[in-house]
Parts: sequence; structure tokens; C-alpha cells
Amino acid sequence: MNRSALALLGLLALPLAASAQDRPLLANEPPPERLPESRISVMPYIGARVPYTTGDVVLFTQGGDQFRIATQRGGGPMLGVDVMARVRGPINVVGGVAYSGKREDVLRFQDLQADSSVDVTTDGPRYWMAKAGVVFRLADPEPDNRHFHPSAFITVAPALVWVDYDDVSGFPDAANKSTTNFALNLGADASARIGRTSRWAFTIGLQDFLTFWNTDSMTARDVTIGEALTGEPVVIDYDYNTSNIFTLRFGVSYRIR
Repeated sequence: MNRSALALLGLLALPLAASAQDRPLLANEPPPERLPESRISVMPYIGARVPYTTGDVVLFTQGGDQFRIATQRGGGPMLGVDVMARVRGPINVVGGVAYSGKREDVLRFQDLQADSSVDVTTDGPRYWMAKAGVVFRLADPEPDNRHFHPSAFITVAPALVWVDYDDVSGFPDAANKSTTNFALNLGADASARIGRTSRWAFTIGLQDFLTFWNTDSMTARDVTIGEALTGEPVVIDYDYNTSNIFTLRFGVSYRIR
């Protein structure tokens, strides 16, 4: 009788023992599958800048003719680094810089009077991007026996986008023109620890640099291109003032707890 009671108690205790193995040894420690909090994390990353369209540049000649230049910006690889520091709870601050090399841009030159167009391929600019803002860590998933528990982060940060035209093929007078533009960086990242270590993690994410173009600075370059295409002086206007520059990234971060 006593042996049966002991056996029954042992069977009832098995689920409790199994669940205890999934719990951290210390009450204040996160489950081993979950990405632990860190005071500071440093994340170098590689990525890609997605091609985008800025809109049309409108040209007016002295004779009253009107032309349009629609620009398709080429994408390209990107390198960057972010440094994030925890403030309190899910709130973190972040600062970072990124660089993306130049690729080809396609200029579609439209003659509205003749109802014709021609595409011109030219060298695009180099991009430097800098940001400083806030990162919010979303609620983590419930722990279970899976080893992949990504944590989600949302970034909101004021930024600068520096566009540098080192050389413009076919338009030598438009070379060495650069613009500094304000931007708003919005990002969503998923991060998970690498193995059982709490020091290293990998991150994948999508970021948007909503760029507010400095059209006053851009005019100097676009006037030289417009005059080369039309053969006469032109006045410049823009039918856009913002663009979304999307970037994809993958990085590995070192976390200091």
C-alpha cells in the first residue's frame, strides 16, 4: 500500500520536475531561449539599399518649353554600425552610421511639347546616413521548449542623409555636388541569441529613411543637367519633396550585460 502511494506520488511529480527544467536557475534570470537584456550592444551589419524613385524634376526654358526628368535611383550594398544603450525597461537609445556606394541612376527625359522621351544612364551618388533616437523592445514571446525566440525592436530616430555626387558620367559640370538632407528613420528588427551565449546575437531588419530633400541645394546640380539636355538656360521646379529610402540589413551584435 505504501509502495503504491509512493509510486503514485512519483508519477504526479514528473510533470513538475519537467517544467522545473525549463525554468532559469535564478528567479531574475530570463529563460535560456530568450534574448537577455543588455546595458550596451554594438552591432555592425551589412545590408542593401533598395532602388527607389524620387519623382520628377520640371524644367522651364526661356522660350516657354517644358520638360520633365523622372529619376530612378539604383540600389546598392550597404555597411553600417549601431550602438544601443538601455535606459529603462523596454526603452533604449541608439546611434548609428551607414554607408552605401554609388550605383547607376536612370534619368527619363521627357519633352512635353514633342510628346517624346529618352532614357539617360548616369552615375548615382554615394550615401552616408546617420541617426540618433529611441528603440522600443516589444513584449517577448512566452517561453517554451523551442530554441529560437526572436525579440522584436522598433526604432524611431531623427536622421541625416548625405548624398554625394563624386562624378556624374555625361554631365561633368554636375560633378562634386552634394546635399545634406534631414530624415526620419523608422525600423523594425528581429533579434535572437546565438546558441546559449548571452553575449552574441544576430539581427535581421527593415529600415526606412523618410528623407526630406534639400531642394535648394539640389537645384545647382539639376540646372547643369537640364541645360546640357535642352541646350539653353532653364528654371528648375520639383513635384516632390520627400522619398522613402528602404534598407534591408543583417548584423551580429555583441551585448554587454
